[in-house]
Amino acid sequence: MLSPCKKCVIKMAKINLSIIHNRLKRATSKHEVSVELCFCAKRQRKYFSTGVKVTTTQWSDASKMVVKRKDADELNEIIQAYRARANEIISKMVKEGCCDLNVVISQMNGEDEGTSFIEYCERRRNERKVCEHTKKRYDVFIKFLKTWGKIKSFQDCNVSKVRAMDEYLHRQDKAQCTIYDYHKYLKLFINDAMIDGLIEQNPYKFLPFHIGKGEKQYVDCVTEEQFAAIKKLKLSTPHILHARDLFLFQCYTGLAYSDLASFNYANCEEIGGKMFYHAKRTKTDTDFVFQLLKPALEILQKYDFKLPRMSNQRYNDYLKAIGQMVGVDRLHTHMGRATAATLFLSKGMPINIVARVLGHTTLRQTTRYARTLNKDVQSAFDALEGKM
Repeated sequence: MLSPCKKCVIKMAKINLSIIHNRLKRATSKHEVSVELCFCAKRQRKYFSTGVKVTTTQWSDASKMVVKRKDADELNEIIQAYRARANEIISKMVKEGCCDLNVVISQMNGEDEGTSFIEYCERRRNERKVCEHTKKRYDVFIKFLKTWGKIKSFQDCNVSKVRAMDEYLHRQDKAQCTIYDYHKYLKLFINDAMIDGLIEQNPYKFLPFHIGKGEKQYVDCVTEEQFAAIKKLKLSTPHILHARDLFLFQCYTGLAYSDLASFNYANCEEIGGKMFYHAKRTKTDTDFVFQLLKPALEILQKYDFKLPRMSNQRYNDYLKAIGQMVGVDRLHTHMGRATAATLFLSKGMPINIVARVLGHTTLRQTTRYARTLNKDVQSAFDALEGKM
C-alpha cells in the first residue's frame, strides 16, 4: 500500500486536459476564434491557444475537431500535436508531484529547462543580422529588463506589463525618445517570439495609449562663440586634449561617435587636390562622403593621421569637463555632429548636401538642424527686444 504522503502527492498532481472552442462566446458563423487547450487543477484553470481559428459552423463539440473546411485535416493535426505535447508535460509533472498550471503554460510556450523571455531576447540579439551599434542598444534594453524584473516569461508579455513598463520609465524621468526606444525593442523581440510560435498575440496592438517618439524639435549644439572658445583652450592633460581634438574633428566632418571610432585615413581619396572621405555609417549602413577641410587635416597631421581612441563613456566624461571650461552644460559627443550640421547649413551648404555628408536616410532628419538655426534667429531677436 502507498503511504498517506504518497497518496497525497498523487492526488495533488492531478491535472485534467480538455479541448474547447468559443470559451468567451465571441465566435459566430462568420467570426473565427481560437481553439484552446484547457488545463484544470485544484479548481483552477489555465488556457493555451493552439493558434487554430474557426467559426462556430467549422467546429464540432462532439468530436472536438475542425469540420467543413478544406484544410480541416491539417488544422486537426495541429490541434492533436498540441494535445500530445500537453499530455507529455502533464505526465512529467505528475511524476514530479507538481500541478502548478503556470509551469504547464510556460512549458507549452517553450520555456522548458529554464528558458525565459529574457534569455530568448539574448539569443535573438546574437542571431539578428544588425550592426554592433544596434546590438549594444539591445544590450542596454536587455539589462533594463533584468533590472526591472517584471517581464521575465513569455506570459509576462501582455498589455498590463507593457503599461507598467511605460509608467515605470516615466517615473524614472526618462526622455520620451528613450521610452520610445525601449518599447521599440520590446515590440521587436515580441514579434520574433510570435514568429517562433512562443507568443500568440502582440500586446502593442491592444494598448489603450499612444507611445510617442518624443523627438526633439531642436538639436543640442554649441554656438560659434563656444566653438571658438573650445578651439582656443590651452590644455596640458593628454586625455582632455585628445577629447577636445576629437570633438573639433567631429565639428569639421559631421562624424557620429561610432563612425569617428572607425575612421581610417586610408579610405580617403584625393580628387582635384582635395581629400575626400567616403564610407558607410556604422549605425545605418548608409553611404556618406565629405571633404576634409584644412582644420580637420591639421588635427590628423598632429596625430600622424591616426586619431586617438577612447570609449564613448570616457569621451563624454572628458567632454563634460571641457564644457565646464567654456560654459557649455553637459557637452557630449553628439553635439559635435550637430554643430557640424548647423555650421554647414549656416554657411550656405544646401540641406540635401548636408544630408549626404551626415549619411541621413531621410531629409526629415536633417531638417531638425535647420530648426536649430531658426531657434538661433529667434533668440537673436529676443536679445534685441527693447534695444531698438
